[in-house]
Amino acid sequence: MEMKTQPLIVVDRRPVSGRSLCCWIQTLEPELESVLVDSIDRTAARNALDNARAVIWASSAPVPWNDEWLLDEITRTLTRLRDVPIVLIADSADDQLAEEAALRLQLSGYIPTSTNLELAATALRLVLAGGRYFPNQKAVNGIRTPTASPQAPHVPYPDKLTTRERAVLDLLERGLPNKIIAYRLGMSQSTVKAHVHNIIAKLNVRNRTEAAMARYMEPATAAEIRAGW
Repeated sequence: MEMKTQPLIVVDRRPVSGRSLCCWIQTLEPELESVLVDSIDRTAARNALDNARAVIWASSAPVPWNDEWLLDEITRTLTRLRDVPIVLIADSADDQLAEEAALRLQLSGYIPTSTNLELAATALRLVLAGGRYFPNQKAVNGIRTPTASPQAPHVPYPDKLTTRERAVLDLLERGLPNKIIAYRLGMSQSTVKAHVHNIIAKLNVRNRTEAAMARYMEPATAAEIRAGW
């Protein structure tokens, strides 16, 4: 059975850089299809937009918020796609200001190119799972972002999760939707939904996004989230 996935659109005016980014995404998650374009108006992008999983802009501008092309592209996409995550990956001369610009534009994340690959992968998976990532923000939408350490710590799974629940949670951490999880684990979507419900209850979190980030959150984070910070 052939499984069609929602594409991740990568917008980069630099062909070599864009292809490298797509290769990294393919290595990170083989099930995730990438569509590389140099403008959101390209036919390939227009054809994929209605079913897009997320849109990533890659910018080499020292001051991304002054890049008229980039702002125009993002604005037009935000107008058309209100519920699709949008992430900016940039070589900025000032990461703090670039992040503030991404927040003002109401993007789902900002990843500096100086971010190590493991943390960048965690950030992208968080966004694909429905969260947001901004490295200089303590918390966004109730989720504390992973800390910028050389190695993101892996905390062992709680013993209370079953083997199948652990397998489902592994794929949740990669930002995969239920239908892909069901395909990869040979389950029905209703079974996956039941496992996700049990995982949320057993980890004492509120939703699948918090469950996906549970291993990267500090021990007090879940309690702080429920207390409203």
